Amino acid sequence: MASKFVWFDVAAHKPDAVREFYAALFGWPIGPDSNPGPYNGWIMDGEQPWAAVVEADDRTAGRWIPYVQVDDLDVATERATALGATVIQGKTDGPAGTAVTIADPGGAIIALWVPSASHG
Repeated sequence: MASKFVWFDVAAHKPDAVREFYAALFGWPIGPDSNPGPYNGWIMDGEQPWAAVVEADDRTAGRWIPYVQVDDLDVATERATALGATVIQGKTDGPAGTAVTIADPGGAIIALWVPSASHG
């Protein structure tokens, strides 16, 4: 399973403040999201977003959540749990694919992700 980081979410209870913070700190352009849902902005690299500001729940608040692309989401989730991970959030469809969020045995959160057919 050759896997790599492909996306990041920053989970926040105060997404407006987080957008303003990173824009001021690093000069990152952060575009608003016009669609309702968990996304509160896109951190951009030129024309392409590379991360999203998302509304946090109590498990994810104040964390950056990296997404790792896997070949098979079910197989990767099963393997992760067999190795001691805990599923934090089951399969969730997003704009570009489907993810399962896990916590590793040490508590670090990471999302396993497969692109949708239109993005793969």
